[in-house]
Amino acid sequence: MLSTAISKNVARQLDKWALYSMNRRVPDSLEKSYHHTPAFATILQKTTVNLARTAEYSLSAPGEHDIWLNTPAGELLCHVRVRPAVEPKAPLLLYHHGFNEVPYTNSWRRLFPGTLSMPAHRVCIQAPFHSNWLEPLARGFASIESVYQIFAGSLRIMELLHSHFERQGAAYTVVAGVSWGGITSLLYQGVFQQARAVIPMLSSPNLAQVIWDIAELFNRPLSVSRPRLQELLDFTPYYEGCNAGRIFPLLAENDLFFRMEKHAAVFDEESLVTIPESHISAFWRLEPLRQHVRDVLAWAENQA
Repeated sequence: MLSTAISKNVARQLDKWALYSMNRRVPDSLEKSYHHTPAFATILQKTTVNLARTAEYSLSAPGEHDIWLNTPAGELLCHVRVRPAVEPKAPLLLYHHGFNEVPYTNSWRRLFPGTLSMPAHRVCIQAPFHSNWLEPLARGFASIESVYQIFAGSLRIMELLHSHFERQGAAYTVVAGVSWGGITSLLYQGVFQQARAVIPMLSSPNLAQVIWDIAELFNRPLSVSRPRLQELLDFTPYYEGCNAGRIFPLLAENDLFFRMEKHAAVFDEESLVTIPESHISAFWRLEPLRQHVRDVLAWAENQA
């Protein structure tokens, strides 16, 4: 029992250290943007794939591919990493990394080092502002608009890959993501309603709650009211527009990023899977996440 308590405390301290480091690097300009910002839907509408510079015909080939985006923030270059299945009719597994995960394929490579329990085209999406470890916070959190731009860019890339692979014969699409990628996965389904299953891991749609909890953890006052923060960064309405039977969340019981007591209630109790980890330790012990993805892929295979 004592060993378990010590392990839990160490795991939470890892989360706290990571949060402290991120909290210190959030630009001051973010605070000034809470009061005047365009809607997320506006940023998404104004974000498009630049098909003149993106070689869409090659996206199902193995390797890394450039994706150029036209956005309110200017032209942005992102990437995707593709591992196609031998069989064109295999399903597509779209995976999105966590925030500040550089290289963007880090958790994807470790989650899926070999073959899955069933053949699938595997694609990892790089979010905007993730070319180096400084960029996600320095540019991505410069304003609420830039936070929206990260999500909007990822959604347009996911939409492109989803459409491309299904035109090439992929039977259906499953979307998965960790942490920030989990929010992105839920947003994707909320906007497009086209994935057969969605696997948000170590996350929930309520980014506002995460920011509020981090501020409280380090006694940092916010220059925004809680209702306004919820209005800006709680994406739960997108989740509520999804078919709950196609959402398969996984939360960590000792997570200080997405605290279970604050985020579990949003999900359907029967579909929620929990693991005895913190946010950071879950990234070190990936087998429970890997098995969760396998289980959902098996479920999706048996659906019409």
